[in-house]
Amino acid sequence: MPIVELVAKKTLERYPDIGLDVIDLIVLLWMYSNPYDSHRRQISSMRNVLKMSEVLQVPGGGIDMTEEELTQIVLKSLQNLKSKSLVYIQSAGVHYIKGTLTESGVKLVHRTVSTPLLKRVTAEFGDNP
Repeated sequence: MPIVELVAKKTLERYPDIGLDVIDLIVLLWMYSNPYDSHRRQISSMRNVLKMSEVLQVPGGGIDMTEEELTQIVLKSLQNLKSKSLVYIQSAGVHYIKGTLTESGVKLVHRTVSTPLLKRVTAEFGDNP
């Protein structure tokens, strides 16, 4: 289980009324630690993180879904985050996404995730903020 999933679950335990689910928090934390200007392919990278997350794995490990289904989960989460004004998304086609956190998104991360945990998350993803 990646540290980002542990942090997301711990955050939900502490703030159950945050209005997000585990996948939304994983995506939000990924975007926090990987701003678009890091030149990573956002959809591919988010899918890879979710593949490692237990929340989507079947018993015994692994994921029982296609890349397209996983992409749809990422896009749904991004849309949910956008509807809460936590991310800004520019899209050029179905699979190209340029997304960044809004000021509200950054504040939410800072308010709900302790600094030591946030440092572990950014370390896991390469510390790109």
